[in-house]
Amino acid sequence: MFVASGLVIALISSPACSAPQEECVGRYRLTLPGEAVAALTTAKAFREPQGANIRFSDGLIAPLSSFIYDGTFYITDAMTRDDYDALVDTMKDRIAAGQDKAPDERPSALPVRDVGAYAWSGRGGAAFYAFKDGKAVSFVTKSEDRRAASAKALEILAELQPRGAGDVPAEPGVCLPGLFVKTSQDDRARIVGVTYRLKSHPDVMIFFLDSKALKNQPKLTSRQKNEFVWTSEFGVGKAVKLHGAFPWRSVKLDGREGVGSFGTITRKDDSTDYGYLVTVQGDPDAATDTPDLLLYVVRNDAASQGKTPVTADEIEKIGEEIAASIKRR
Repeated sequence: MFVASGLVIALISSPACSAPQEECVGRYRLTLPGEAVAALTTAKAFREPQGANIRFSDGLIAPLSSFIYDGTFYITDAMTRDDYDALVDTMKDRIAAGQDKAPDERPSALPVRDVGAYAWSGRGGAAFYAFKDGKAVSFVTKSEDRRAASAKALEILAELQPRGAGDVPAEPGVCLPGLFVKTSQDDRARIVGVTYRLKSHPDVMIFFLDSKALKNQPKLTSRQKNEFVWTSEFGVGKAVKLHGAFPWRSVKLDGREGVGSFGTITRKDDSTDYGYLVTVQGDPDAATDTPDLLLYVVRNDAASQGKTPVTADEIEKIGEEIAASIKRR
């Protein structure tokens, strides 16, 4: 197990902190400096569209999180088994009600072996519901090739396994919050980004993204991506002031050269927070899977839940230690 040094050791050795927690995101592993929880899909989003549908249990939004692996996952632990069964029954009713449509538009149930799971296909793709170790799961894959979409949905359902906090599987596959898809096949699409909060320091948010590099995406260098994130993508607040006369530094994630930066964030209410960011450019033309990687560690003072927020130095050190721990599984 990776053990952090310096300031992070001071954090995790205090009575308020737990031991480091091993985690995995997409096809990567990382070490968090203490026990952490991941933001999940809201239960409401399973029944109707909801903006910013990945959140923590106290309602704090995790706008960067993404659960995409050859389709889109919804994952929640805020749904009882009875509510899940009612969700499945509603879908069964919809499938039955659609049998009067033309054959190419008619939805149909797919055969599944997973007890309690339900899968179906329709015009434009296929989907399934599953209930794994207290978590309700929805998966949708879109395709004009209905047969291919059905095969993909059933393949992922067959390889879907529950995964406990701190459980990092040794076999090939893709990690999602509380789940693992066992697979050694090439990924058609993979944009897995998970946001964590430390239980002992709920003001500390940790986001890691493993995004498969695709040929049709803009090819930003690591520095261009770093600048773009601060100025446009995250919407962190009114302003960001990067530290240092030359704020861009060389940082490696899994031995790959990237760009790191650290900044003071001025929120819209004029409060101050701090963030540490590392970006690594992927290569869609590489012989092996070489994805875009991104690590963002930020303090959110407003989410401290009455606990003393960490300092700027602590955020930077936490970010550096997590970056050093990131490895391809």
